[in-house]
Amino acid sequence: MINQMRADLYRQSRTKGLYILLALTIALSVLITASKQVGGVMVTDEDLGKQMTEMTQMSWSALTGVKAMTMSSSLLMYFYIGLFVIVVGYEFSQKTYKNTLISGISRLQFIAAKYVVLLVDLLVLSAIYYAASIITSLIAGRGIGESWGTLLSDTAVMTIAIAFFMSVIFSLAIILLMATGSTIIPAVFVIIWPIAVAMLTFFAHWSWLKYVDFVTVAQNVSLSIITSSQLWPYIGVSLGILALTIVGSALIIRNKEL
Repeated sequence: MINQMRADLYRQSRTKGLYILLALTIALSVLITASKQVGGVMVTDEDLGKQMTEMTQMSWSALTGVKAMTMSSSLLMYFYIGLFVIVVGYEFSQKTYKNTLISGISRLQFIAAKYVVLLVDLLVLSAIYYAASIITSLIAGRGIGESWGTLLSDTAVMTIAIAFFMSVIFSLAIILLMATGSTIIPAVFVIIWPIAVAMLTFFAHWSWLKYVDFVTVAQNVSLSIITSSQLWPYIGVSLGILALTIVGSALIIRNKEL
């Protein structure tokens, strides 16, 4: 499994698409911070929407920029569909995953390695996303907004929350890829999921959907709208989904003809 992860990370380092995603991540961060604009694909939470409105009317600091990054983080998921294709989709579109599987690695280890690499990529890119905002704020001559220790601690929490909950959505895309063999269907799913959850929440008023509205959950956790005592059900659901998707993907791929 470790060798598989090393191979994937090495292959990524030779892929131009990864550097394009890196450039887009930095560009989005700089654009939002420099222009003092906040936005995302969908906002379904009243508290989050209120914070977004208030932010557009206040004087910005580095802390404000970091919070703006969080509120706009739903845009990242659409960029990182490309990351999903690089990490997971490429081998299946080229059918080269068969060579890996016959080398001795188990199906479960193969899928788990793909997920871990994807999660590491999301963590690194998310950290760069926030770091670019802080640097842009400093270049613009803005204040920090709080102590450096607190700012870095808050940024670390936001980075982990955004990357982890985003990875849960991509884990669902992985099992769809294993089941269908198509990279298009998982990509469309990633696009539709947050919008579909938001629409169902609004029209059907199903309160349980908040546990699978991973984009909004990540934002609420990062901005302390969801407290630590309220977080455990969300983590439990997310870990349950990860277990099901990773094991389920391994079972599906086991039945595929090599």
